[in-house]
Amino acid sequence: MRRKFVSPQTNELKWLQASYDEKKNRSFERGVKAIDALSNEGKSVSYRTVSDKSKEIDPDGKGIHQNTIRKNKELHNHFLKHSTTKVYKPLKRSYKPLNDDLDAFKHIKQDRDIDRVRQRYMQLTKPELVDLLVRMEQYIAHQNQTWLKSEFEKFQK
Repeated sequence: MRRKFVSPQTNELKWLQASYDEKKNRSFERGVKAIDALSNEGKSVSYRTVSDKSKEIDPDGKGIHQNTIRKNKELHNHFLKHSTTKVYKPLKRSYKPLNDDLDAFKHIKQDRDIDRVRQRYMQLTKPELVDLLVRMEQYIAHQNQTWLKSEFEKFQK
């Protein structure tokens, strides 16, 4: 006979929550011991070293995983207090506006490597791309004006 679906809201599984709490506390205790041991030994405190040290300290030899440190809020806060690793910060490029020299686009060849050009444009920031696009439009407008002027002069002759 099939079991009927019982919504989790009506049937709270207290034994399951107790199991989760037990594992969370175990992870917290092992993590704190590993972090404290590493800081007392003067070694660097990183996710990997804490995970490895917890395996050494744990009587079962299981230890804790690196993601457990990230997901357990209390353990993660303790980790951040003692962490010796650098925080990753993406490099910020300084924005340098390009000059309005219209002759800058005369060197562009038609048979250039398009993949390389695409790579170069992907390296630029959004403001740099906008500036380059405006400059190119200005160049095209200037070239169209020059061409129209020359065609008009040809027509008058």
